[in-house]
Amino acid sequence: MIAERQVIHWNGESGRVSPYILIGEEPLSIRVQGKPYSVVMRTPGDEIAHVAGFCLAEGLADEPDDIVNIAFCDGSDSNVVTVMLKASRLEKIPELLERRNFISQTGCGLCGKEIVDELYQIIQPMSEGRKADIKKASECLRHLSDHQPLRRQTRSAHAAAIYDSDYSLLSVAEDVGRHNALDKA
Repeated sequence: MIAERQVIHWNGESGRVSPYILIGEEPLSIRVQGKPYSVVMRTPGDEIAHVAGFCLAEGLADEPDDIVNIAFCDGSDSNVVTVMLKASRLEKIPELLERRNFISQTGCGLCGKEIVDELYQIIQPMSEGRKADIKKASECLRHLSDHQPLRRQTRSAHAAAIYDSDYSLLSVAEDVGRHNALDKA
């Protein structure tokens, strides 16, 4: 996940070599019902949670119960994960399953009008009347770095945190990609 490398720090006039800890990035192949669906670039770790979040974010699953199982293929390759969905869910998403073999890069984000249009169909707005306490939300944000060991080591990891309605931390995750961190959380 991280590696120490010798880097040159340049100040505009001269350079000095010193060790620097870099965050890793590797491909993760996501299979749905055993068939290739997507390849994402991510920081290794939390693959099962990442794939669960990916399924929810992409609309493959509307809720966690739509997912029957998520597992590493053959239990040996940490870069290939298969998700099995309920038959009732598969019947609702044939068009999503046809859009397989797309590649998501950490630096790219969502690209293209077609993908953005699909996103608007997946994401539902918050219900009217729900309000957030800005002071409590800001306090959560101030403490986010307390839960970021990769960022402290590498200065290059993004984090996402999920809090409940009482502002209690439920989950936090880090990754080289912001969207991956959110999927993992």
